[in-house]
Amino acid sequence: GTGSGSLSHALIRTVAPTGHLYTVEFHQQRAEKAQEEFREHGVEHLVTVTNQDVCKNGFGVSNIADAVFLDIPSPWEAIGHAKSALKAEGGRICSFSPCIEQVQRTCLAMEEYGFTEINTLEILLRVYNVRTISLQIPDLGNAAEDNSSAGFDSSDPSNQGSLCSNLQQGTVQFKSGVPLREMVGHTGYLTFATKS
Repeated sequence: GTGSGSLSHALIRTVAPTGHLYTVEFHQQRAEKAQEEFREHGVEHLVTVTNQDVCKNGFGVSNIADAVFLDIPSPWEAIGHAKSALKAEGGRICSFSPCIEQVQRTCLAMEEYGFTEINTLEILLRVYNVRTISLQIPDLGNAAEDNSSAGFDSSDPSNQGSLCSNLQQGTVQFKSGVPLREMVGHTGYLTFATKS
């Protein structure tokens, strides 16, 4: 699914200047909008946009893709077409799904079509609260002991300033990151496999 075209733009930058992206969108208006944006951004020579249902009609290419990325509601229905679109050997497939049940069905379809190295990663949104913290440097007592053992006379008025600076505790500042206690959002899963 081409959707907004943001991932397509990232993929185009990756394959440019010699590669080509084939992207398929089920909704005609979204496909037309993406095509218009690719033209406006000067990358239309690097991308072909097709308006069709990949689950029923496939990707419109055979045996040429190095990789296929699926971002559709029922990716398991497109696995056979993805296999046909991938080059003869070693092509990779990646499927994004927000629900683990979708992942399970997709993995079963990948196994059925002979894909190997099936691997799923969870994507979890985790926002960190970064702030500057000041901590007092602890007095470990070394400065006072060192001064007294060296014959340092604290009753001598000329040594009072030196004693105060040695015993005075300082602070140090640093950045700290802590995850928020509650996260608004949902997880997702990326499933990868290799055409054998």
